[in-house]
Amino acid sequence: MTPSTPPPQRRTGDRRSPVRRRTASDEVSTVLLHAAENVLDRDGTAGVTIRAVAGAAEVAPMSVYNRFGNKDGLLVALATRALDELAKAIATPDGAAPEDRFRRACRAYRRFALAHPARYALIFAAGSPLSDQASPVAQQGRSVFGILVDLIRGIGAPADATESAQAAWSAIHGSISIEGVGIGQTPDADTSFEHLLDLLVAGLTAS
Repeated sequence: MTPSTPPPQRRTGDRRSPVRRRTASDEVSTVLLHAAENVLDRDGTAGVTIRAVAGAAEVAPMSVYNRFGNKDGLLVALATRALDELAKAIATPDGAAPEDRFRRACRAYRRFALAHPARYALIFAAGSPLSDQASPVAQQGRSVFGILVDLIRGIGAPADATESAQAAWSAIHGSISIEGVGIGQTPDADTSFEHLLDLLVAGLTAS
């Protein structure tokens, strides 16, 4: 430093908030859920075991127990995550016409179910966490169902929107289930699904 160079000034009053970093525990939980999803996608619900998930994540089984308690806790986390993905998938722009929003949401629902059959099956399997009405999974499921109710209410269906949504959901789920196991009786599943949507819209808008 030359005599003509002023000494560096110490900065004062810098009150910037520190950036919040994810904790190691958060990161491990995320890694475990990703690993569990991979096991679920590959081996189905029956294949989701503590040991299998720990092996896929390359951690000790105790790490899975510490974060999810047991297999049921892990399945609850997976089902909640799947429902959250489904809710995001069926969300539609508010600016679209009501009937168009309904059709888009139904198509997105079908795409999710066919792209992630094991995750979709977990949501609706016998003994699924969704069947426990007091569970967080059931609450998330009601939120997803609420999206469908709002879409049908937007169409202006004359009947009770909740009852209409239940009927529409039953038809859509039934169609996807038939397609998923390959027992459809028509040559083109896409065409059949669009025909179903036509029938639903016609019924929902009938006066």
